Amino acid sequence: MSDSRLLYLNENSRKFAGFNKPTSPFVIIGLPLDITSSFRPGSRFAPSTIREYAQFIEFYSIRTGIDMGEIGFNDVGDVVMHPSDVEENIRRISDVTSYFAEKGKIVIGIGGEHSVTIGTVRGIKPDCILSIDAHLDLRDEYMGYKYDHACVMRRISEQGIKIMEIGTRAVSKEELDYANRNGIAYFTPHQIRLLGVRETAKKIANNFRDCEKIYVTYDMDGIDPAYAPGVATPEPEGLDPTIVLDIISLIIDKRVIGFDVVEVSPPHDPSGITSVLGARIILETSAQIYKARSL
Repeated sequence: MSDSRLLYLNENSRKFAGFNKPTSPFVIIGLPLDITSSFRPGSRFAPSTIREYAQFIEFYSIRTGIDMGEIGFNDVGDVVMHPSDVEENIRRISDVTSYFAEKGKIVIGIGGEHSVTIGTVRGIKPDCILSIDAHLDLRDEYMGYKYDHACVMRRISEQGIKIMEIGTRAVSKEELDYANRNGIAYFTPHQIRLLGVRETAKKIANNFRDCEKIYVTYDMDGIDPAYAPGVATPEPEGLDPTIVLDIISLIIDKRVIGFDVVEVSPPHDPSGITSVLGARIILETSAQIYKARSL
């Protein structure tokens, strides 16, 4: 791989459960960015930790009947991050992800703080995004900085990309005003429980009916800290993992071109339960995408 876009790709990083299968349709890229974390830093350690814990889960998906151990993953390593320049890191992430997207690969990013999603989206170029997140991340700036992890969906929205968010429960008035002005739909965990999984999935599918390329981003604080305690910014009253994966199983189709798992903070996850859940979400989401593309 001599393309200049891969200049900052470290291929010697730990592999996801040891997988390094070049023929796989799934490319895993580690994105160890952790500069703007405002509460509990440490998400730069998540790519290597999630990869390590992935060794200890079964790769057969009962939900889909697909053995992801047979399909495999092509883990190409980590993007090497600049120690202080988030915008430079976004450029590096965009370069690397664009290379694999152009080859028709389904890109899976393992963060890292949520700012990495700006880079993957620029590289992959979806027209619609589903975000699972406790926060709307629609601030124009945070602490005077426009590329903070609290601003990621605002920066993506400014690219003209349609956004829908689920799991929302920690917001500012500024963000609500922006969402309402710009037609950004969101569902709280309370609303999802009242609606039920199938009705929620129908509303998401209807909102995305005109989309051509869909990207999914899992900020792990969208899940309740009872299930995912080791995150950078935990918020009570979140979704449980079964509800999240049930919704995903009903909405994924051939238009999904990539996804990421971000904001796991291993220093605050001594039991490893959040990293295990992150690995499981990667497995199940990949299996759903593979099934949709095989039909």
